Amino acid sequence: MSTKKKQLLLGSVLTALALHLPYSIAQTAVDAPNGSVMEQPISVPSPTDLEVNPGECWVYGQIKPREVEKTVAVTVKDSHTTIEVTPAEIKRGYKQVVTREGTVTYRLQPATYKRVAEQVLVRPETTRFVKVPAVYEERQKRVVVEEARTVIEQCNSIGGAAAFCAKEIPAKEQWVKVQVLVQPEQSKVEVVPAKYETVTKWVVDQPARVVEVSLAPKLEEVPIDEVVKPASANPRQVPAQTRQMQLKSYSGKPKMVMRRAVCNGDLNSSLISSLQQRLADVGYNPGPVDGMLGEKTIKALQSFQGDNELAVGAITFESLDSLAVKYY
Repeated sequence: MSTKKKQLLLGSVLTALALHLPYSIAQTAVDAPNGSVMEQPISVPSPTDLEVNPGECWVYGQIKPREVEKTVAVTVKDSHTTIEVTPAEIKRGYKQVVTREGTVTYRLQPATYKRVAEQVLVRPETTRFVKVPAVYEERQKRVVVEEARTVIEQCNSIGGAAAFCAKEIPAKEQWVKVQVLVQPEQSKVEVVPAKYETVTKWVVDQPARVVEVSLAPKLEEVPIDEVVKPASANPRQVPAQTRQMQLKSYSGKPKMVMRRAVCNGDLNSSLISSLQQRLADVGYNPGPVDGMLGEKTIKALQSFQGDNELAVGAITFESLDSLAVKYY
């Protein structure tokens, strides 16, 4: 802001105090759209149904909606279930297989044999679990970080009288990237077929007919795989991922009220110093405690009034009471 604008605004504040009006009503210098300063006439509405005693000063003030900030958790990744797959435990062993049967033959006419092929199971059919990863889709999620609100501003009416117009301030939104679970993690079962080995053995085709000859059976050890512990799949829940975000909302609606204010003749440096000290004590920066009603003191008072749902715009008695400032 330029020095000329600051001087005009400060002059408007002093005029408001002299007329016992709030700063927002008595302001005569405002910013034009092209950056210049233009003058507006002062016009104050007349109070109705209000008893005013001699020596009292009354002003119009605005009670603004109270700003409320809260922290909320926004889910940026949904919870899902993952599956832990444990493969089967296989143990190597051996199995005795008869490769030639025992029989009785004869010396005069030996027995005849024929070759026979036989399938021997060396590894049974097993199953195993295969994990199919979860599928996510990245999306844009719209989050309202500041709600819409209504504010009251000074505007011109027909005839040049000062008026107050309600203006809708739209909500502020923010787009957040989130990962949405499209397909959860799954498992599928695959069947490992049984394994066979072909063993050739001799069987008696025609026994001996004269002399009996005993032939012992022939055994052979064949390596086999034995399932000690079957495969398993255990689901595990993975929690959702969240992000903390600051959201701003407003409690109540703006309204215009009339409050009793300190008259120009009662406004002295002692009262202003007490006001500045109390504003500093409760956490508002009024500038130096020098008894001068400057721009910092006015802004600190307006911030205190807005935060405590008091009429904003002048040094009112309700503001002094709330700050515990003695004015007599």
